[in-house]
Amino acid sequence: MIEPMVRRVLWNKDEFGLALFSDMHLGANDIDEDKLKKDLEQACNENRRILVNGDLVETILSTDRKRFTPSKSMSLRDDALNEITEYAVNFLKPYADYIDLIGTGNHEQSALKYNSFDIIGAITVLLNRERSPLLNPIHRSGYQGYAQYRINDGNVKKTSVFTIYHHHGIGGSSPVSKGMIDFNRVIYSHDADLWWIGHKHVGTHDPYIVRDGLSRMGLYEQKIGQAVFTPGYKKAVNVDVKGYNIYYSDQFYSMQACGYAAVNLYRDSHTGRMKDRYEVISR
Repeated sequence: MIEPMVRRVLWNKDEFGLALFSDMHLGANDIDEDKLKKDLEQACNENRRILVNGDLVETILSTDRKRFTPSKSMSLRDDALNEITEYAVNFLKPYADYIDLIGTGNHEQSALKYNSFDIIGAITVLLNRERSPLLNPIHRSGYQGYAQYRINDGNVKKTSVFTIYHHHGIGGSSPVSKGMIDFNRVIYSHDADLWWIGHKHVGTHDPYIVRDGLSRMGLYEQKIGQAVFTPGYKKAVNVDVKGYNIYYSDQFYSMQACGYAAVNLYRDSHTGRMKDRYEVISR
C-alpha cells in the first residue's frame, strides 16, 4: 500500500465538499466524455476537492489479444502509452488545482506489469507542473489506500478528521448484488468514515453502516459510516451503426451506471466540527 494522503485544510465555511471519480477510461471511444467534462466542471464550480479511484485511462494495447480491438484504439501511433498519457494530461489540465489524489486501477496496473510503464506516476508528475505552487502536489496513490482530511477553522482543538478508505475494486460487474458483498469485505478489514470502491461501473450506496463501542472516556458511542461505489463514464448503451448491438446485452448483464459521487461535510453547531454530519450524493 502506497503512503496515505493526509491533507490539513483551514476552512471557515459551514460546508466542505469532495468529488469522488473513478473509471474515467480516458482514451476509450465508448465513454460519455461530454458528461465527464460537465461533471468535472460542476465539481470545480462547487469548490470541491477531486479524488480519482483508478482506471483514469483505458490502456488496452495491441498486446492484449483478449481485449484489444483496432477500431477502438486512439490512433495509429506506435507510442500508444505516450499518446494516452498526453491525452489524459491535456484533458485534466483545467482541473489540476482541484485534484488531490489519483489512484491506480486494473488498467494502469496492467500497463505497469506488462509494459513497465507507470502511467499514473507520469500523469501525476505532469499535472503537478500545471498546478499552483501554493497547493500541495497531487497525491499519487495505489490500488488501495487511505485519504484523510484534517479540517479546522483556525481552532486546532476543533479539528475534524475525515478518513476515506479507497479500493479500486476487483471481479465482475455484479449485476445482481451491485457490489454489496464487496462493501462487507472492505468494512470488515478497514476502519474509515467512508469506504469507496470503483471498477464495477455501478452506483451503489450504503448510507447507514453502524458500529458501536466505548469512547476514550469509557462512554458508549455509536459510529455511523457510509460506503459508495462510483460508476465511471462508460456509456450505458452503445449502439452500432445498424442500431441493434447493445453493450452487455449478449452477456445478459444490466446497463451500466454513469457519474460520480459528491460528498458534503457539514459543520455541527454544537461541536463546531465537520465530521459529525455528512452526506454522499450520487450524480
